[in-house]
Amino acid sequence: MSVSVDEEKLARVRINSFSCLRSDWALRLIELYGGAREILSKTPAELSADGGLGIETAERFVRETRAFDPAKELDLVLKAGARALTALDPDYPELLKDIYDPPLVLYVKGRFSTAAPAVGVVGTRKATSYGLRTAARLACELCGAGVTVASGLARGIDTAAHQASLKAGGITWAVIGTGLNVCYPRENTRLAAEIVEKGGAIFSEFPMGAGALPVSFPRRNRVISGLSRAVVIVEGDFKSGALITARAALEQGREVLAVPGQVDCPVARGPNYLIKNGAAPVEDALDIISSFPPEAMFGLKTSALSKPEGGGSAGILKTLSEDANAVWVAVKDSSEGLCADEVVLKLSMAGKPGASAWSVQRAGAALFELETAELIALRSGKYSRAV
Repeated sequence: MSVSVDEEKLARVRINSFSCLRSDWALRLIELYGGAREILSKTPAELSADGGLGIETAERFVRETRAFDPAKELDLVLKAGARALTALDPDYPELLKDIYDPPLVLYVKGRFSTAAPAVGVVGTRKATSYGLRTAARLACELCGAGVTVASGLARGIDTAAHQASLKAGGITWAVIGTGLNVCYPRENTRLAAEIVEKGGAIFSEFPMGAGALPVSFPRRNRVISGLSRAVVIVEGDFKSGALITARAALEQGREVLAVPGQVDCPVARGPNYLIKNGAAPVEDALDIISSFPPEAMFGLKTSALSKPEGGGSAGILKTLSEDANAVWVAVKDSSEGLCADEVVLKLSMAGKPGASAWSVQRAGAALFELETAELIALRSGKYSRAV
């Protein structure tokens, strides 16, 4: 009896719901049995014998997949304005399809095109100001050249890369370790929505309501590298998830590059180790794009990578928030510098009627952005230009 494409897709969505599943295991059984639907018809004993699973795991697989309703899951996907893709769908990314263990189901919210190459920009959650600034600059430059920036929506380097891509008017993809209906960390909920609103996409291989589990994030990392032509590690210690992404990229035949860091800085250990072992060092986006195969460079705007006239601050400010730009205007020409209270007073006096009021907390957040970008410095309790 022939099986329709829709039935096969429903079977794959059902199998993908099993929390202990590795996609390479499922794909081997699909090849062995001739389809996903046939897997669901097998007994635990058969799955254990043919798939190398422990009998308890096989029994749990049968129990959980029978309880899962794939039609209801696809209804949740539709209500979220998303899609669930399998290798049977023409929109499933070719680069991702070619890795050793591609997602059995790839959930996507937003629009995505693989016509332009993507670069993974990843790093530690505990980033330094140097790391945040460098990730933002690289993302801004890559977007200016027409490259898509992929990252993991985590705190630190990932967030900096996504935010800078959006501020540069570029496209960014976020690959998450939860279902599309769950945002982790929660403070990036608005960022995730903005990625979709501005032409990017959110990817996940986990069912819609799946929560954040430690085991899910290493699996997420291989999808970041799988979607990308190259992966750049900005900061991360030896145990950082960024190095897991680097290992996945190497296994997938992707280029791995790293940003050099200070030798006495813990989060520079990972990138420096990669460079010592053959990864290309990165100073700017041109270093990254030069690693692409010739066919991936077609149509890129490498002339956009030239430095802006009048110094580097103009390019950096494009990656910062409106509040940071407003505070920069207030501080940059002050000969003696301004304390936080003086910044609030100056901005409040210059504000337009009806505009949101400035508070010390609001000004403090903007001042922190400018300090992180090394545009201003705190001296004797007052903020002034860093140079």
